[in-house]
Amino acid sequence: MGTLAMQFEADFYDGISPRAKRVLVTIDDEHFLFTVASTNADEFLETQSFNFPINICTIQAKLGGGKRLIDLPDDSRLETDFKDLEHYLPAKSSNTFWQLVHYAETHQLVIALAFICIAASSLVMLQFGVPMLAKYAAVVTPASVENDLGKQTLEALDHKKLGYFEASAVPLAKQKDIKSALSSMCAKTGNCPTYQLNFRKSPVIGANAFALPGGYMIVTDELVALAKNNDEIVAVLAHELGHVRGHHALRQTLQGTLSGLIIIAITGDVSSVASGLPTLMLNMSYTREFESEADNYSLQSLKAACIPTQSFATILLSLEKSHGGSSVPEIISSHPDTKARIVPFLKEQSHCV
Repeated sequence: MGTLAMQFEADFYDGISPRAKRVLVTIDDEHFLFTVASTNADEFLETQSFNFPINICTIQAKLGGGKRLIDLPDDSRLETDFKDLEHYLPAKSSNTFWQLVHYAETHQLVIALAFICIAASSLVMLQFGVPMLAKYAAVVTPASVENDLGKQTLEALDHKKLGYFEASAVPLAKQKDIKSALSSMCAKTGNCPTYQLNFRKSPVIGANAFALPGGYMIVTDELVALAKNNDEIVAVLAHELGHVRGHHALRQTLQGTLSGLIIIAITGDVSSVASGLPTLMLNMSYTREFESEADNYSLQSLKAACIPTQSFATILLSLEKSHGGSSVPEIISSHPDTKARIVPFLKEQSHCV
């Protein structure tokens, strides 16, 4: 059965010249018919007629308010502002699908609902999917890869141009005592991950201790000076061992990367504040979760090693006081309220003899 004959204007591109020629296309008996006028070398006007079966042409789907594109079998193309081609074309099984697509992209209610669904699914992905993916990725990441990442990070922090670290001025004997105390705790608990303890002086960072990927732990001279005894230092380092055991540094890096990519995909702007600020807030939330895990690990380790659990509470309060609300150390920044965190350590009663 032939289609209803009708005509529409279009721009014809022959696939050779970038210049378009205006043509009048007729749809008749399931064919595209049109004639192209051109001037030959002798400056005589000549015409060329084209006849293409519609079923061997590629008619691209409607895309918003853009032109309709018809790719012809000889690599030429028609472009037209006529939108309702489907009403005059041979019926195809795909027409209904593309009609629905066009309906969806041209109706505000459908667009709004799609936006809401995308936003909701993205939030769910950020809240639950990203942490799960990062946790799984951290577990399956080879230890050598994580170790290399931690080593490179430490080397970068040690670089003079950054100015974060200087060589430690803590006497070697004191360093040895601290390492020995931490080793003793690990021997008693039998639950410590592989780690490497490093001492650094850092006027920029101040009193602090933190864990890098691969088990690299750093304690600053300023924290050693602030602590009243080795028990307080070991309590902080036990907390950092909790981060090492949970691969928190690697997981936080992965979470930040994944959440950033998702937000950038939604906003479409790599440099936008919309992508930067939410990512920062999400990472703060993830950090609070990691801190709770590390706190619990520290509490259990101190109990098992018969080290006064109050030592962690004391050093945490000293750290908070020493920084006076600015340049807050990693162990107390972006984390649960300090007073709430120290309650379990103050309540714990020692059963050691």
